[in-house]
Amino acid sequence: MRTYDCVASFHTNPYTCGVARFNVSLASALNSKVLSLAAASNSESGKILVSIKLQEIDDAGKVNLEKILSNSSLTFDVFLHASEESDLEDRLLKRAQRVFAASAEIGEEIKSRRPDVVNLFAPGAPISAVSKQTEISLLTFGMAHKISATGYRKLAKILAASNRSFQLEVSSALHEGTSFDENFFSVADEISQSFGGNVVFLGFLADQEVSRRLQETTALVAFFPNGVRENNTTVMSAMAHGCAVITNLDLLSPKWMSHGHNILDINKLENFPDAAQIESVRKNAQLAVAEFGFDRLALLIQNN
Repeated sequence: MRTYDCVASFHTNPYTCGVARFNVSLASALNSKVLSLAAASNSESGKILVSIKLQEIDDAGKVNLEKILSNSSLTFDVFLHASEESDLEDRLLKRAQRVFAASAEIGEEIKSRRPDVVNLFAPGAPISAVSKQTEISLLTFGMAHKISATGYRKLAKILAASNRSFQLEVSSALHEGTSFDENFFSVADEISQSFGGNVVFLGFLADQEVSRRLQETTALVAFFPNGVRENNTTVMSAMAHGCAVITNLDLLSPKWMSHGHNILDINKLENFPDAAQIESVRKNAQLAVAEFGFDRLALLIQNN
């Protein structure tokens, strides 16, 4: 039985907002859906749960709350994640049928205005299954819109034929001027299907964690629309760490990158390399990029 037509939330992206993440999980448990305040305020009738932290809401969001307050055909309950003791909060508390507080402290702050407030809690994140140990561990980085799924599909077939256990870890990077929304993660779903679900999404990693994983993983995977270039810093960094790289080469790729020697070209790869081959590529990769450091770059800039 559905209690609410929707859970009304100011932010709706669960990847960037804790309240939004809470609301998505709560809506699922309530057999309902999450709508933005703007969308919920346009509802002609029904019952909604307004789950908000007023301190986060901008002027436009407050206008939408006013629309909800003025719509006599809408009934709503309020779940407060914080109290700010504002006039808008007072009116929301007065008009709401039921009021829930995310903690006893919040409940105490609003008790004089709503003696019937129900003090609840905010559950933590669900427990994820512990990643199993695999024979082949792969790591990939990059922005979702730059990731080419074609290479991953071919690699997945090669791995499936190897009869070895494998797992791909995906960490995405966010560049200035791009948005971080649900579509940002669509590539992970597409790749996950190719890999039979043997994919772990890592989100963003600090530089130290990136460095650690590059030293531990079997290989870095990085595919490009045309081919790898000498300014693809993820690849250059992996090679500097002595990490094998599976990528795609073309005529404009650096001439010193050689398949099977210091890099692995997905277009020429037929079987997944054994441990000895991976180790050889690792060592040769590190030697190949040893001269491509900032000191040499600065020297070249100064001398030209």
